[in-house]
Amino acid sequence: MDPAPLRRIREEGGWFPVGSRTLVQVSGPDAKRYLNGQLTIDVNRLKPRIARAACLLNAKGKIIAPVFIQVTEEGGYLIEGPIELHDEIMARLERYIIADDVTLTDRSGPSMDVHVIGREAPRNGISIVRIGRPGFDVAVAPPDLPEITAGNREILRIEARHPLWGREMDSDTLVQEARLEERSVDFDKGCYVGQEVVSRLKSVGRVNRRIHVFESAAAPAVLPLNLHADSASGPVAGHLTSIARDFELARTVALGYLHRTFEEGTAFVAVDPAGQPVGSFDKRPS
Repeated sequence: MDPAPLRRIREEGGWFPVGSRTLVQVSGPDAKRYLNGQLTIDVNRLKPRIARAACLLNAKGKIIAPVFIQVTEEGGYLIEGPIELHDEIMARLERYIIADDVTLTDRSGPSMDVHVIGREAPRNGISIVRIGRPGFDVAVAPPDLPEITAGNREILRIEARHPLWGREMDSDTLVQEARLEERSVDFDKGCYVGQEVVSRLKSVGRVNRRIHVFESAAAPAVLPLNLHADSASGPVAGHLTSIARDFELARTVALGYLHRTFEEGTAFVAVDPAGQPVGSFDKRPS
């Protein structure tokens, strides 16, 4: 069966498999207090059947893992993260349990759920933002919606400026660099690991680099690609982290970072490791 046009998915919605994930059930009398000291959001504000984005940080404010958290029907909590960060998430959660009455249950592995965008969440769905667009997880895909291919999913993710671990984020990334503070941080909550750095950067009002969306008429090239200001021989302004071709609109979309010195710029030249220009990229308005 031919994949549905991206045009239809933007208008009507679609679905894709959730796939494998790290899943940790957190329970016990001290679970809420404990998690509030670990996560960047206020656990007290969680609502049933809504998974919120959050981060686990180290003491230097660097991201250990982007996660989702939701309350369970039993009164505990469920933390989800990338499957490739399973060991890091488990070790991070276990590290700070000292005198707390908290139990961690590892439920990681493949998931049979699907994620749906473009529809209101049903009563049995879990609202969650997986690719930067409102959506929900449910056990069975709506029969009248098409499956979203991996390629189209990547285009939608890039357009929504949604960072991905291993692409836009790693263990050296700060929350504000990836602009995760917009949906993954409650600045008015109590203390948590890494809060001092996150709060200080909010007060300063800037970081050395930030993520942006770019667009080009050129065909996509192989990463890595640096972005140069003015021309291929101009100063390096940043680099691209994800790139995808939208064949329906004959354009390439990309995510990448710009140094704050060049954030006011609107046009950049992509240059490959051999120093060859591969096309010009326009920065989309933030």
